[in-house]
Amino acid sequence: MNIRFIYILFLGFISLNTFAQEAPKTVWADSIHVDGDLTDWGSQTYYTFKDQDFSYAIANNADYLYIAIRVFNKAQQLKAIYNGISVTTNLEAKEKDGPTVIFPMPDVAALRAMNSREEYERPENNREAGLNLTRAISVHGFPTIVDGKISLENNYGIKASAKIDSTDDTLIYEAAISLKQLNINKDKPFALNLRINDRSSVRFTNRSTDLYGQYTGARSGVVTKVEPGVWNILKLSKSN
Repeated sequence: MNIRFIYILFLGFISLNTFAQEAPKTVWADSIHVDGDLTDWGSQTYYTFKDQDFSYAIANNADYLYIAIRVFNKAQQLKAIYNGISVTTNLEAKEKDGPTVIFPMPDVAALRAMNSREEYERPENNREAGLNLTRAISVHGFPTIVDGKISLENNYGIKASAKIDSTDDTLIYEAAISLKQLNINKDKPFALNLRINDRSSVRFTNRSTDLYGQYTGARSGVVTKVEPGVWNILKLSKSN
């Protein structure tokens, strides 16, 4: 009986482990409205990126690649709102740079004007304030689009939206990127990177000694760490 019980536990462990390691994939989506409301994503599977405390889902149809992200932690939400969420694709299926969409990011001049106000004149809700000051989408690495900012209402087939979900106080992010702009081959894998843009600096000091252990000096500096985000190798889903 004990051996049988142990065997069942072993099989259960394998099943759970396999499920936990299931690789993210895209699903076919006939119609998704990029409006910061994930209702039309239905029962889509969400994957978790613990390093930045967000969950995400990926879908596509014949025209667009869709991304949905839910950010839970308020500190991460503020980073996402003021530094942007980056979506990068690489056609070689490598963890390398490629066409990138960054959103949201508050308008610099408007943000400077807000910060110059007296304390009592500033918005109480920093998250809503940052979202309200976002007036463009940043892009780089696209073959047919000049690097920089494009209008929220553009003709490039790039859409993005972000808002605070009033039901659970999470930050909801949605994006749709034209497959023509990405030039993704429907039959070949590609790499996708999702990340909340964040960099941290750590100051260090190295003490030097000679062969006899005597102190000879110190060298100090700053090491900057850029958050790498989460990479996945994917293939576009085909219509059911």
